[in-house]
Amino acid sequence: MSLILPLVVFITVTGAYSEYVVPPTRLRPAPYPEWAHYHWLANCHCSFSKLLLCRVWLSNDRASQASMTQYAQQYLDHGIKVGAVDIDSGWSTGFNNFIFDAEKYPNATTMVDFFHSKDIKIILWATSMIDTDSTNYDEANSKGYLIRDVLGKEAVFSWWHGKGGLLDYTNPDAVDWWHHQMDKALVYGIDGWKCDGTDPYILELILPLGKRGIVTRKQYSDAYYGDFFNYTRKQRGNETLIMSRPADGFGPIFLDFSPHYVMYSGWVGDDDPTFDGLESALKSYLQSAWANFANFGSDIGGYRSGSGSLGRTKELFIRWAQLGAFSPLMENGGNMEHRPWKFDTTNQTLDIYRK
Repeated sequence: MSLILPLVVFITVTGAYSEYVVPPTRLRPAPYPEWAHYHWLANCHCSFSKLLLCRVWLSNDRASQASMTQYAQQYLDHGIKVGAVDIDSGWSTGFNNFIFDAEKYPNATTMVDFFHSKDIKIILWATSMIDTDSTNYDEANSKGYLIRDVLGKEAVFSWWHGKGGLLDYTNPDAVDWWHHQMDKALVYGIDGWKCDGTDPYILELILPLGKRGIVTRKQYSDAYYGDFFNYTRKQRGNETLIMSRPADGFGPIFLDFSPHYVMYSGWVGDDDPTFDGLESALKSYLQSAWANFANFGSDIGGYRSGSGSLGRTKELFIRWAQLGAFSPLMENGGNMEHRPWKFDTTNQTLDIYRK
């Protein structure tokens, strides 16, 4: 929402001050909603003052309607304000057909309404990779809606959720069809998407072909993230957003993922639950900043599983939470344990986290 600010000036007239009001000035609206980077709002004269707002999520092997609503409620019960929840991969019956798995999520409307009643936004994990065993793959493939190899043949990629094909964003018919797929989830009133990084798989092809010719990795990434961002805003308004990567590293090599205009709430990829993992996240922070990205964070405690019953140490979790509190996005989730009240019996970790 744009703001209208009346400006008051005082001018000396015959030895006295007279008040004049300059015509209201309309400021340009913010390019993204405030909840893109909810975190500690210190010295804020608003309803969220002195409350910690963060984004929480569970890994796909544990996520369900029951577990996610309970998980968020636990944070609230421990005095931690939650700004958004991310429903991880596995919520749909196929990757990526946008149809809720009724066994895990028996009533998506009720779930979305629950989160919204708590002033919590909800985003769903998604990519533009359609698995070969997904209910919508055959239609996409037969109609030429997927990226092809240099010979114009079906290009199937092996990725962490099976085998699939990438949507061809250069084909207007494919994009229109894809939007109808997305509508199956948007109709529930979700607030956006976590767009995961399957776009670099296009580099496996010597010359990836779309309907309009060769597609570069950068062209594909811009189209992928841009379409999720733009279409969701078209359907649900400017209070929506996507969560995507800014810059992320593959060893010593860093890659820019998202176009800048969509990356208002990002995370710097999947890191190990170790201090080396924390260092890796910080390197991605710096690379992202140098690349002029804004508003990003990292999975507090690291995304991956580690040793011990919790998967990460108390010391690491606290240090990472401190980093998260000073990041534009404070985001907590991943494999094994991430709840701050589970790291000791004295509530020391919880008290530090809440501060």
